[in-house]
Amino acid sequence: MTMEKLRVGLAGCGGISGVHLSGWDNMHPDCEVVALCDIKEEALKFRGEQYKVPADQWYSDHRDMFEKADIDAVDVCTPNRVHAEISINALKAGKHVICEKPLAPTPDEIRRMIAARDEAGKILMTAQHQRFMRSSQHLKAYIDTGALGEVYYARAHFLRRRFIPGHRAKGKSFICKEYSGGGPCIDIGVHILDLALHFMGYPEPVSVSGITPCKLGKREDIRGWWGEWDRDIMDVEDFAAGFVRFKNGAALSLECSWLLNIREKEYQKITLCGTEAGAEWPQLTVHGETAGSVTDTQLTFPDDRMDGHHVELDAFADAVFDGMPSPVPPEQSLNVQRILDGLYRSYEAGREVEV
Repeated sequence: MTMEKLRVGLAGCGGISGVHLSGWDNMHPDCEVVALCDIKEEALKFRGEQYKVPADQWYSDHRDMFEKADIDAVDVCTPNRVHAEISINALKAGKHVICEKPLAPTPDEIRRMIAARDEAGKILMTAQHQRFMRSSQHLKAYIDTGALGEVYYARAHFLRRRFIPGHRAKGKSFICKEYSGGGPCIDIGVHILDLALHFMGYPEPVSVSGITPCKLGKREDIRGWWGEWDRDIMDVEDFAAGFVRFKNGAALSLECSWLLNIREKEYQKITLCGTEAGAEWPQLTVHGETAGSVTDTQLTFPDDRMDGHHVELDAFADAVFDGMPSPVPPEQSLNVQRILDGLYRSYEAGREVEV
């Protein structure tokens, strides 16, 4: 039987849900968010009225939504700590799942999610929206032609000078390990690491050496450009740096931070070094040598930029309709989390660790 419409239930009506709901509302003509769930009545009411979801389809318990609502898929936009629980319950209920990054805070949780996916025979996709930005898609297509040769080293940076997302308006979700699973590693490091690995063809990681300290986040004399945060409850890192080795001999260095004494307010960059050429994202430049002369080339593409969050939802819907595999396989998200987990374990142990 061919599915004519994808009916979606969204779990978690906080900040990121607005981007998802806007995407469902505008991107795919055969999709509709028909049910909402949140434990906070105010957030549930706000999103329900904003996107005209009937009040009898508002749920405070995700299990009730899975049982009572007529839905085919679940979009998980909750705090990280309940990603695994909600996604696994959705899969057990026979629903396809797209879940905000990180897929889960720990590798073991992701392994359980993969097992639930296999048992259900449904799609499980991580919402890694930076893969779906036009700049990322264009560079990936260029890399896939083989123009860089063997990519044997990469640098991935996502650094912020004074943007800690723990201000009181956002509660504890980002700065308490109980809710988030970690600091900038889990919040923004997961973005830049996933994209770098995506460009590299997702090599198998074998070991990590890194540090994950909190050097500025608890200091009273440090200000945040997104407002104040509760320094007393903050128990996650504010900076992380690491070196990753892969089974194929390649390596990657990673840096991510909310609070760092650097010139730029925010700095995102991936550098890829191959045997034939190198490339930089988001600059979309290629660096090589031809006939004994070094060359620097600017890649240019039509200005068809679209919101990566919206494009990822479209890709998820297409995969469900067409019976195709997940556009972002959870096995790749497992490798991301193995690396980030390795950073934390390496810092605690004071040495390189296997992942």
